[in-house]
Amino acid sequence: MGKGGIISSVIDFVQQKPLFTLIIIVVVLGGFVYLNIEVLHFTTNHRFCAKCHSRNEPGPLGEVFTWSKNIHSLNNVACLDCHGSPGFFYYLKAKLQILKYTFNFASRGQEHMLKILHKAFNDPIYASKVVSMESCLFCHTDYYNQKIRKERLMTFFGITFRTLDTVKNPNYRLSKNMIDIMTDQVRRNPDIDPKHPSHIKAGIHCSFCHRRVAHGGQLFDLASENIYKREEVCSSCHIKNKETIQMSDLWLSKKEHPAKFSHTFHVQMFDCNTCHPSLFKMKAGTSEITFDTHRTDHYCFSCHGENKSANFNCKTCHKGR
Repeated sequence: MGKGGIISSVIDFVQQKPLFTLIIIVVVLGGFVYLNIEVLHFTTNHRFCAKCHSRNEPGPLGEVFTWSKNIHSLNNVACLDCHGSPGFFYYLKAKLQILKYTFNFASRGQEHMLKILHKAFNDPIYASKVVSMESCLFCHTDYYNQKIRKERLMTFFGITFRTLDTVKNPNYRLSKNMIDIMTDQVRRNPDIDPKHPSHIKAGIHCSFCHRRVAHGGQLFDLASENIYKREEVCSSCHIKNKETIQMSDLWLSKKEHPAKFSHTFHVQMFDCNTCHPSLFKMKAGTSEITFDTHRTDHYCFSCHGENKSANFNCKTCHKGR
């Protein structure tokens, strides 16, 4: 080695062959970066997630199985596309969060993991912390997609790590035949108007209505269970919070003397599901009230009418605008 030892030999080598030394440093650093990028890609793959989420049935630990049956899987929307906000740095943040979950699983066992998964499965407030609302809006709206893309770094020197960060609307949305939830009418049940803009503006997380949307074990998991059958999800939330949720009054016609319906007055006496959906569908304008229906048990006239419990005086409702 010589009198100076290893360090002296390295210094002599660098001094004698500086260009070759620089090449070695660049190759080593490049290999290190490449190796780390490959590790990030590997640990983002659903096969890696399946090592812990290993059950082939719906429910806790079956998240990869249910995802594989869903439309998100068919469109290459993988775990971290939903469980991390858009943008490269938010991707890294999500990876660190998963590292924390992995450490807890290794140190505290499967029982702890099941407890967390059960909570995410059944508690919408906790679910809102597990799934990024920004990810939903990034793919399903044009406005938030364009806004977020302007504000964040989406790639690392041109390298993308997940499908989410490649999404550019409206092109991506139109290519997948998706509606813009901020501007377009829902298609699968046009009798329901979910009022996405007002709910989003109020800060209501998507998971409050769309819990298990990729983990119900079906191709299309729409909103939460039964919302498109009996609208129980809508009514249960509005009933529970009827003191703080202000429903606007409705004019039931555009004619000269339209009837005015006051939500404020009625919710003081009745729950929302007294009228919805048995008497009125949840979307305004879908109930056609005519003069002939005044003598029936439909719509308002299940309560208002001759020999019925509520007032049947025309001026009570037909006040004009």
